Amino acid sequence: MDATQTDPLPARRPWPIDLRLGQLIGRDVRVAVDAFSPVRWNGESLPWLNPVRELILPDNSRVGALPVFFEGRLRQFERQIGVVYVALDAPSSPEASAEGIVRFRNGQAVVLRGPATVRLTYPFRVEPLPHDADNYWEDLRISTAQFRFPTL
Repeated sequence: MDATQTDPLPARRPWPIDLRLGQLIGRDVRVAVDAFSPVRWNGESLPWLNPVRELILPDNSRVGALPVFFEGRLRQFERQIGVVYVALDAPSSPEASAEGIVRFRNGQAVVLRGPATVRLTYPFRVEPLPHDADNYWEDLRISTAQFRFPTL
């Protein structure tokens, strides 16, 4: 074997998060994040990420220890060793989404809308958003709301 020849690296085996995100590309999602970068007017993200703990909300409150979720249309993702970055566009139906500190399931959380580039919190939490506005608000309150069928 020639010493200057390099063999190609074996392909990395996909992690469950790779498969999950791959299925959701192009769909509206909610992701738990620990850092974010807003998207500039020209569509580029800033070259650094801001920790969500430093975020000041529109009402001048701070995030504190609350979990932070971003919602938006999943454009792409990249996984490095133990770290996942996600690029989100604006949600498909922005009029039917929460923003700021909201009641979230059994407590409170901060929900923000894309566009943004975010780093997922570990353990990774990614979920599709319900299409129906009523189910969206119910899903904020109860985690199984996406699996309920409307009554006729």
